[in-house]
Amino acid sequence: MKPAVCLLLGALAAFGWTNSSLAASSPGAQAEAVPTQDAAMALLQAGKHKEALEAFEQIISSHPQDPAVALFEASTLALQLNKWQEAQPYIRRLVKLRPGSMQAWELQVQVDQASGDTTGQQDAMDRMYSAWRSALDPATRERVAFTRDRIFGPKRTLVTEQTLDPGGDEIVRWIFAPVDQLGHPTHYLIVRSDEATNERWRESGTVSYGTVVYHLDAVQILGNGQTRSTPYEFYLNEPDYDRVRKKVAAILAGEAKPLSGDADPFWTEEPAQP
Repeated sequence: MKPAVCLLLGALAAFGWTNSSLAASSPGAQAEAVPTQDAAMALLQAGKHKEALEAFEQIISSHPQDPAVALFEASTLALQLNKWQEAQPYIRRLVKLRPGSMQAWELQVQVDQASGDTTGQQDAMDRMYSAWRSALDPATRERVAFTRDRIFGPKRTLVTEQTLDPGGDEIVRWIFAPVDQLGHPTHYLIVRSDEATNERWRESGTVSYGTVVYHLDAVQILGNGQTRSTPYEFYLNEPDYDRVRKKVAAILAGEAKPLSGDADPFWTEEPAQP
């Protein structure tokens, strides 16, 4: 697997990061945590997301001295449950409370994506990048990607990770991974550019030198550690995210066919039950 892909898959593995950076910016947050918040976190850790969301909403309604953690968790859970309208007011409060938090602005990017607010999303991205570059928290500084979006298909939900600082000959722009495989995805969709493809297209005269060719592939990690890639679309230079998103949604719906090879049935089948 290419190093850039490994880095972004590592970001997916770290998707379950905690709210430590929010707590760190509020001295005494742990000491002030009430049992209701402890109970809400226990529900979250037990995978009872709807119940956890209700608990965090109750905490927010009780007007705690520092609601940052509850706002963060409620926003995240609402987005995971495809309830961006519920997440929106929580995130707005959170970014006002923690204007220097990358994690807060990352949630704002997602809710703006869901609401179709392109102007707001660009502003949120700018603020998120500023928070990332000026972060004092080592875990934040070391991040290589951020969560941009969640795509809800008929059978599967995907999380979109976008590279923070793409560059070089091997570029990974977006990875779309199923939520039930965030730690170690064996199937994912990826938009990337690689040196071999660029050289092949340039030498054949298909594109001029200097043009970067991106491609959307469905990738399966096989039992022997090798990967199988199936191409769905090529793009001359970095494509618009919404165009890619539309194609990804079509793959999840079984409406898009690969340019060559057979479609992986994984994308349209029922997820395995835990």
